[in-house]
Amino acid sequence: MGSQPTPQFTSLEAILPLRETVIIAGTDRDSPYFPGDEAATTRHIGVFLQGRCIGCATLLQTDYDGEPAWQLRGMATEPAFQGQGIGRAILEFAEHQLLREEPSITLLWCNAREQAATFYERHGWRTVSERFDIPGVGPHYRMVKRIGTGTI
Repeated sequence: MGSQPTPQFTSLEAILPLRETVIIAGTDRDSPYFPGDEAATTRHIGVFLQGRCIGCATLLQTDYDGEPAWQLRGMATEPAFQGQGIGRAILEFAEHQLLREEPSITLLWCNAREQAATFYERHGWRTVSERFDIPGVGPHYRMVKRIGTGTI
């Protein structure tokens, strides 16, 4: 990513405008808020350029098949900056920082939009479901990644 801005933990309010324009636009959703956004354990990540959020993601502590895990939600990059490594940088930052904060939680999971599944696969995620539809949003796949151990 070179001289581009780097990811950092941030507030929910700082990433809501990007969620609104990239994630909510074109869906039947009417709110950029997700259940769990306000939980004390939830982490919001933003990438900022001249004070404007151009990349974001949210990680919520959840269980996945009975195992403590982080659920990745609301990952987005402003269209003008897509393909420039911002998404990769967000994932790498998240993996490193989450392991530092909670070393006992080594599983990440998400419901990836169909068009984003190959992005996640390129970054070590594995598809663990058939294609499914989230009404009003579109086709998705459940994906997982094991961090800190090198295995899934």
